[in-house]
Amino acid sequence: MMIGFIGTGEITKAVVTGLSTLETDKPDILVSPRNEAIAAELAEKFDNVEIASSNQAVIDGADTVCLALRPLDAEGIMADLSFGTAHHVVSFMPTFGVERLQPLVAPAEKITLVTPLPAVAFHGGPTPIYPPDDALVALFDRLGTAVAVETPEEYQALCVATATLAGAFNYYGTIQAFLKAKNVPDAQARKFSGAVFYALAATAKTKPELSFEGLTHEAATRGGTNEQVLKHLKDEGVYDALAKALDGIWDRFENAKRPTK
Repeated sequence: MMIGFIGTGEITKAVVTGLSTLETDKPDILVSPRNEAIAAELAEKFDNVEIASSNQAVIDGADTVCLALRPLDAEGIMADLSFGTAHHVVSFMPTFGVERLQPLVAPAEKITLVTPLPAVAFHGGPTPIYPPDDALVALFDRLGTAVAVETPEEYQALCVATATLAGAFNYYGTIQAFLKAKNVPDAQARKFSGAVFYALAATAKTKPELSFEGLTHEAATRGGTNEQVLKHLKDEGVYDALAKALDGIWDRFENAKRPTK
């Protein structure tokens, strides 16, 4: 398999790094020269990565073409590109639905929407996929956890959920700041907060039979300190604020679908 990448930003860097560090069956990869620094870094670091001479050269040399362009630039760039009927087009642009992409990549007909997270670089990232595609699910499962869904609404909801990463990091940054304020050395505070974050993620992944409500109940011992913090956060409206924030991202995605005048 030859996989091409048009757009060589941080997400392409993460996916290429993840694919290129698999123990077996690494795909051959073509990257566009658009971001010269990242393209050169990847080609120098990995033997299976080659820099194409142009975006069109990526398409001409690849079976699967991943589009990782900035949404504002995408239509202008793609207007000058020619795809073939055999191409499998994979879009990393969450605001571009299948219907919007079809005329831009015609006569290619096979289009899959994928939203990788940066953690795919070290084989630890969840990846929403729509519509389900066995080959891509198998590929991205090797880079973490692929979650394929049956409708564009389900896919959009998963993409909305990816907007919570910065907020989650800041949550644990608040814990680190508290520890520092209590005279825990900064390095130890960071190490401990990160380990707590990892422990929670590992628990959620290794206990799929438990809902998050169940995990919360299991952690919040009656009369204990976890129950006290949970109640305080609820009373302060923290979780209601998160729900409203997600609704706001959903509305942003919906607005991005509307044609510009």
